[in-house]
Amino acid sequence: MMFGGNAGVRDEVGFLIVHQRYSDHLFPGTSVLHTRLRYTLFIPWLYQSLRAKRPVPKDFAQAFIALEHGLTGRLQFKDGEGEPDGVIGGEVYPRAISQPPAYVYWTALAKWGLIGTRPDGRPLSRSDMARLLAAGSKRSIHDDDGKPLETVAWPITSMIDAPAGWDGDGKLTLELSAREREFLARKLRAVRSPSDPSEPSLLSKLVGRSLGDAVHCWGDDILGLAGKDAARLKRAGQAAALSAIGRAVYAALVESLKELRDKRPQGNPHRKDLGDVVEEWGSQASALDFAQFLDDVGYLPAPVEAVLRETLVWVRSRTKDPAPLLDVYERAEYSRKGDRARLANNQFGVDRRMEWQGEKHGFAEPLHYRWDNVKRLLWDLEGSHEGPPACMAGTALS
Repeated sequence: MMFGGNAGVRDEVGFLIVHQRYSDHLFPGTSVLHTRLRYTLFIPWLYQSLRAKRPVPKDFAQAFIALEHGLTGRLQFKDGEGEPDGVIGGEVYPRAISQPPAYVYWTALAKWGLIGTRPDGRPLSRSDMARLLAAGSKRSIHDDDGKPLETVAWPITSMIDAPAGWDGDGKLTLELSAREREFLARKLRAVRSPSDPSEPSLLSKLVGRSLGDAVHCWGDDILGLAGKDAARLKRAGQAAALSAIGRAVYAALVESLKELRDKRPQGNPHRKDLGDVVEEWGSQASALDFAQFLDDVGYLPAPVEAVLRETLVWVRSRTKDPAPLLDVYERAEYSRKGDRARLANNQFGVDRRMEWQGEKHGFAEPLHYRWDNVKRLLWDLEGSHEGPPACMAGTALS
């Protein structure tokens, strides 16, 4: 996987921007941090529980954190058989986590209509929610921008009721009930395209559809469901292929510089891999219409646009040596990482290449556009109890 995973995010020259732009359009509200769909119900239910408490807590933000922490404990074990798949923070419980469920799912809650927005359509923040909870005890409540919140109605409405025993301390599961699946299916089918609110998003079109063994979101089966988004989705696949080649180019350049410029003996796994990646993805990448691609993704920093444009020219030229790309890749990396750039032609670059271990640098894959996470969420919506599809077995939901 190009981004995410246990090794952390690697985005040396800016391809993550392309990943985010297409992902946000195709699958609004989703995140690479998403695990299981029932969290989108847990978080509003936690806020409702906190709102109903009497007397009200003085520190609503801290009180909510405590409820989230308790939720992790209630989910950590299922029937005494260990941690179920997808519990956020389960691996470190009872220690606190830096990215709790509300943080992970906040954009989804607004995009999918589970938590309302301000009158101007902008999303409320978690700190805004704490202020709204405390509004009865203060004369003037303001949002993060200093604007009054008094006129903002309580933003969680039309939610289905929490299950029996919700306000206790009993164990919970991440499996959705039939009623919850029906409710969330309606919400997801209503998610619109960010560029045309009159059109459903690709995410909404996939609700209730069989995804089969679709490894990539731009596969023929998914393209057939995409409707007006089909051309954009096809370009997303071509951009994903180009980015796979770009990452292979980057690793091959680092490997070459370490051997030829720094005189450090190197194997050639990444230089060999570059040839394999071009052979596998070159035809798809070459078909990318760059002008339409830029229309899709919008503004890109000049060094990132240049590295993508020049990589496309290089692929189409069928040149095998990536050396002509060194300058544009060096500029792109330096614009993002400064003195931490490995391709830099200075002592900092030498030092960073000394630290680089090619055998631990993952081989290139196309951008995934959060596809495994989307499949996981949609699988939850189907309510199967046989485990995730075979194509997802062992997948890290980063």
